[in-house]
Amino acid sequence: MRYRSILIYVSNALDLERRVRLAACLASNEAVTVTGLAVSGVSRFMSQVLPAVTGSPAESVPGSLFPSEEQERRDRQHLGMTAALERFEVLAQECGIVRTQTLHVDDDAATALSNYGNAADLIILGKSELHGVDDRKESDFIEFVALNAAAAVFMVSEKPFCRRHALIAWNSSSAASRAVRNAIPLLQDVDAVSAVIFGDGMVPGAGVSASEEELRQCTASLQKPVVILHRPPAADVGHALLTLAAELDADLIVMGCVAHPRWRGVLLGGTTGVVIAESPVSLLLSR
Repeated sequence: MRYRSILIYVSNALDLERRVRLAACLASNEAVTVTGLAVSGVSRFMSQVLPAVTGSPAESVPGSLFPSEEQERRDRQHLGMTAALERFEVLAQECGIVRTQTLHVDDDAATALSNYGNAADLIILGKSELHGVDDRKESDFIEFVALNAAAAVFMVSEKPFCRRHALIAWNSSSAASRAVRNAIPLLQDVDAVSAVIFGDGMVPGAGVSASEEELRQCTASLQKPVVILHRPPAADVGHALLTLAAELDADLIVMGCVAHPRWRGVLLGGTTGVVIAESPVSLLLSR
């Protein structure tokens, strides 16, 4: 099993090269398409009422409700995204990616990634996507994509992913099962794979304890041992998971995301929000 379609969020972030190199390692044959998606942040409504980028200084549109400053801001955003896509194409060529595609979309980043991610097997983005905001709002952005896109999400974090040790957060939920299955192409090249069950691993509201046998079935295609660790119940599973990852020197955490009612922008709680906001380790997230 390999990924056949990989979507990279192309922005001006410093870790763009790491995202492209990861995609290159996963794009092991010419049948894999790697798409770079640049998002202007301009709403689709605004893109319809403002004129297209011309490359020349913007002028107010006669009769328009929007001042020239708004048009200038949009022009700068589009030119910045064009430059980012050009850098993506150069990096992809240097990394030996054969099949690439570029997309430039007017929308907010979370919505665009969620929509275009439905046609991909994997979305690669970075932890530092939103500049000048606190970690909780940023984790809200990343979790929104993970919960709304059909594809799994790989979040590049501070600690390099060297394929040394992956840690699976396991509780027999459907989200955890999908996360493991979606991670198989990554886990195939990882030296060591561990899984942790906290307490009985019971999913809230499900009344079912975590099953080691179900985990073995999900990882059967790996053809490598998965060390199953049992840890005491934790009131704060998110921080307990991060502590264990540090003890194991893991460079990847695989976990499922469970949807729960909330408004965008509300500060997150729970395991997913804690791990996304505070993890120095790369994450593979799947709903």
